[in-house]
Amino acid sequence: MARMVNMKATPLWLLFVACAVSAQQAPPGSTAAGASSFASRCTVCHGGDGNGTERGPSLRGYVAAHPDEQIAALIRTGVRAMPPHDIAAAEMTGLLAFLHTLGVPEGAQTPARRSVKLASGATLTGSVLNESGFNLQLATDDGRIHLLTRDGEVFREPSVLPKQDWPRYDGSLTSSRNSALTQINTANVQQLRMAWMLPMPGAPRLESTPVVLDGIMYVTAWNTVIALDATTGRQLWKYQRSENSGLLSEAAGGANRGVGISGSHVFYLTDNAHLLALDRSTGKLLWDVAMTDWPKSQYSATGAPMVIGEHVIVGVAGGEEGARGFVASYKATTGEREWQFWTIPKPGDKDKIASTWIGSALEHGCGATWLSGSYDAALDTLYWPVGNPCPDFNGAERKGDNLYTDSVLALKPATGELKWYFQFTPHDTHDYDSTEPLLLVDENFGGQARKLLVQANRNGFFFVLDRTNGELLLAKPFVSKVTWASGYGKDGRPILNPDVEPTPEGNLVCPAAGTNWMASSYNPQLKMFYFAATDRCALSKLVPGPFEMGKRFFNGGNSAAPNAGPGTHSIRALDIQTGKTIWDYPQVGNGHSWSGILSTDGGLVFFGDDGGVFTALDAKSGKPLWHLVVNDNFRASPMTYMVGGKQYVCIAAAAGFMSFALPD
Repeated sequence: MARMVNMKATPLWLLFVACAVSAQQAPPGSTAAGASSFASRCTVCHGGDGNGTERGPSLRGYVAAHPDEQIAALIRTGVRAMPPHDIAAAEMTGLLAFLHTLGVPEGAQTPARRSVKLASGATLTGSVLNESGFNLQLATDDGRIHLLTRDGEVFREPSVLPKQDWPRYDGSLTSSRNSALTQINTANVQQLRMAWMLPMPGAPRLESTPVVLDGIMYVTAWNTVIALDATTGRQLWKYQRSENSGLLSEAAGGANRGVGISGSHVFYLTDNAHLLALDRSTGKLLWDVAMTDWPKSQYSATGAPMVIGEHVIVGVAGGEEGARGFVASYKATTGEREWQFWTIPKPGDKDKIASTWIGSALEHGCGATWLSGSYDAALDTLYWPVGNPCPDFNGAERKGDNLYTDSVLALKPATGELKWYFQFTPHDTHDYDSTEPLLLVDENFGGQARKLLVQANRNGFFFVLDRTNGELLLAKPFVSKVTWASGYGKDGRPILNPDVEPTPEGNLVCPAAGTNWMASSYNPQLKMFYFAATDRCALSKLVPGPFEMGKRFFNGGNSAAPNAGPGTHSIRALDIQTGKTIWDYPQVGNGHSWSGILSTDGGLVFFGDDGGVFTALDAKSGKPLWHLVVNDNFRASPMTYMVGGKQYVCIAAAAGFMSFALPD
């Protein structure tokens, strides 16, 4: 019963290692009976108070964070070194009742109060959040968190200035993922060293990009938010709730990409699509809003909330499970829903959009919205990417363009009113969802100053749009072979090739997926667009079948194409004026990295590669300049920040969050 997020991924010998001694008899189902059961089965390994021994960890955190049915299932099925225990219902009732009397889990106790003397002679009084022999994190009654360092018998409070925050998932509302910081640059990156690490034992799928404000970092895992000192990695507070069973898709594996922040509130999406507001100083829950009717429908959530003023804007997952996609806005102070924009019509609608869905598939037509969007303050326009239609590989019962799937939506953030849309892949039958980053770039294009929106799309094309009206300016293939379309016409629609639909026998499709949701980046100094490209073909098969609750709604899938080779996976730099490749850095290794890109004005591109290596390239040439062998898989994108005049670069791997800096 260790504190963990994913029982399958954690060293399970740590959980409920129990003795095979039969429980003494006591009144069935009572707490007293549970105490007897605990003493005979559990005490020798977990201690009489359940707080752990050298043979097993504390049970208190796990009991506090998980429902009784999950605890009981773990006891009965056993895990690794712990054998299964055939415990009757009455005895289990008593045992569970006793477990809840063991006390407050470690880390959830009321923080100790302390007064500390500063080197300046002043005194600070507050609650101790964390401490070591080198530093102390203290929360004072005014809601501030003080990040202190020890200096003999007194403490110092280093200034967070100069600083450069990373205030949201993509770093800025334009989603450019480029930082103006230059302290770490091409001349000194070889000296980069790990500054700290925050292990995340049991977290099965870390896709979070940290957010940093005023020296405090906020990271996420499965139904977990942690605040920490961005300079040391020391935990300040932790909010956690149990994971939900019965989910499908990536949320069922613990995927979550981060938080949104506004004022004193931290916003977070749970696996079952609840939007939470937490107190930024304490992590206490302020409000909890159910966004959907789950579990009646197969919704979930994995994205990072986007905050625009007092609007918290979110999307939903469930794009292979038949969930009807939407983007919604909630009032930051109360959680009240302000508006909701549906990405597909509902059965029975008679409008123009409904006419793009002919057949019975609309009832479970998808169009998920799980990746965060971008925002242009000058135009007051929100841009949001939309996923694929369902079933993914079978278009027989959804003839037509299937709006607004595989599109970008331009919305008014205050009302949700649609300004314009552009559909990248009408009537998609290859799972070419358009939930890839939407970067807002202001550059000359075609001889005139333009407000651009650029995206490398899963369908193998690089797109440049005029973001004021959705006009297509450029659609250029970035993979070596595209079979489904020969290009795009002046009307902004793809020029389709014949005989490319999935078949029961399998039909060759290129690309299988040219890229995906991983972060891309644009460096305005070098005028280069960076992203992770995958150049391979697949055999696309059709497997027709009805929609079933509790199952995914693909109706087919991709498999390796005979004689096509493994393909390539690389980090690529494009010229946005032409879509031509400037340089390409092949990834080598047995893994398949889902790491995104960070570029900086220091002339660097950071990413985690297929070989389990955190790498920095020369942004101009693609030449590798620095690397650290982590021997771990990357599913998250790097970010950078400055606190107290020192620049850090941070990324999550499977083991946890790692932050790097130059030596002092």
